[in-house]
Amino acid sequence: MQTYRVWEGERTFLPGDDTSKYTVIEIVAEELGWFEDVNPDGFSGTAYYVYRTESGEIIINVVNKNYGIGEPSRALIYRFISLEEAAQSEQRYALEELRLI
Repeated sequence: MQTYRVWEGERTFLPGDDTSKYTVIEIVAEELGWFEDVNPDGFSGTAYYVYRTESGEIIINVVNKNYGIGEPSRALIYRFISLEEAAQSEQRYALEELRLI
């Protein structure tokens, strides 16, 4: 198990940007995988990061990225008590792409 930092909210990643509203949490988990869908415009995409804690909880961090300078990226953290519960959710896509289900 390793410590990972996942975030949710909105941020631009610009130095000194104090208008971003986001929260970072640390989790101790095993990374089950990640992948990114880049949009055809090449300036945005969605990344999916999937983790399993020692208790078996599944955490999925979905980050909608914008690569334009100053454009905000947005993220959400989804928590499930098990892989089976996560497979019944709207995040099933990420689990299928990573061949976890």
